[in-house]
Amino acid sequence: MIWKQKRIYADAAAATPLSPRARRELIRLLDLYGNPSALHEEALMAKRALEEAREMVAEAVGAHADEIVFTSGGTEGNVLAIEGVLRPLLKSGVVHAITTSIEHSSVLEPLRALKDEGLQLTELPVNSAGRISTDELQEAITPETAFISIQCINSEIGTVQAIKDIAKVIRQARKTFGTSIVFHCDASQAPLWKTIRVDSLGVDLLTLDGQKILGPKGVGALYVRRGTLLEALYKGGGQERGLRSGTENVPLVGAFAVALSDAQKNEDAAHKHIAKIRNLLLTEILKRLPDAVLNGAVGDERAPNNLHISIPGLDGQMAVIALSREGVAASTRSACDTNVEHPSHVLVALGLSQAHMQSAIRLTLLPGATMHDARRIAKALAEVAQRYRNMA
Repeated sequence: MIWKQKRIYADAAAATPLSPRARRELIRLLDLYGNPSALHEEALMAKRALEEAREMVAEAVGAHADEIVFTSGGTEGNVLAIEGVLRPLLKSGVVHAITTSIEHSSVLEPLRALKDEGLQLTELPVNSAGRISTDELQEAITPETAFISIQCINSEIGTVQAIKDIAKVIRQARKTFGTSIVFHCDASQAPLWKTIRVDSLGVDLLTLDGQKILGPKGVGALYVRRGTLLEALYKGGGQERGLRSGTENVPLVGAFAVALSDAQKNEDAAHKHIAKIRNLLLTEILKRLPDAVLNGAVGDERAPNNLHISIPGLDGQMAVIALSREGVAASTRSACDTNVEHPSHVLVALGLSQAHMQSAIRLTLLPGATMHDARRIAKALAEVAQRYRNMA
């Protein structure tokens, strides 16, 4: 297939390309072949690069370097946070955890699996914008509540949860019940668009993912607040404070650190720029397709690069394939759920009809998207809708 114009990538929530600086850092570090755990000069060079990256990640999120554990990405970070806290506690009594009905599958599935081992789990509902109620959260907390996991930005509909307000509720519950509730936040989608300072957010565990922030795939980090009790998922050489055994991939870690640092330095300008582009895109889509419906939150309660829309009579999956032929990359849901046949659990939680869910399309823009890109996407979507509507 040959396109007359450059392709437009509007699936940033699934994965992003490497930024130029992250690419240069990755290439620079590829020659460091020493094992960071050894004692010779080659190993020490790799160890220095590893710890420099750890310092960079810590500085970007306002943490201490010894609170950063490198992982293979968002899924591993989430599973380590969940099972690392809860499995030891389940051995000694009744344990209750709270999450939301629209979390990423790497949060929901491990928590649901632990129910077979005795975990009591509450999945909080969301409103039509995809937000939870802090009052309902407060009511759900019991003396047995040990773990709460709530995402920062939803990868599908872009809803931004009020993490600071949620943290206040949790702090008050700790005082009320005299217990130590661990608060985990999956912030994989957030660093390009939102300031991530762990003390300000009030979290104990925070998941980050390289491929969502113009960094490489296969690398991420879990912030672990000092004093938070966490057990490793598997045993081995004891790397990463004993929490993630295995030789560290220094080039990936270094490139990830650069990408995260750049994301946080530029997030305010990127947020303002991309919100304008996203708003123009929505205006252009509604101009051409007046019956299109925006799903999820509006304004500051939504990630600035996210549009999730339903177009009556248009099959979403067919539209994504047709858009790709027009030179536009889009999606229908989280990339981690594309191989399942059941409806998106996120859209089900919003209470959308089957037809509404089937016609849903997700557009998530990269920081460098332009006004021209927005108009091209809207034009392509309108042409696809005209061609394929009501064909199912």
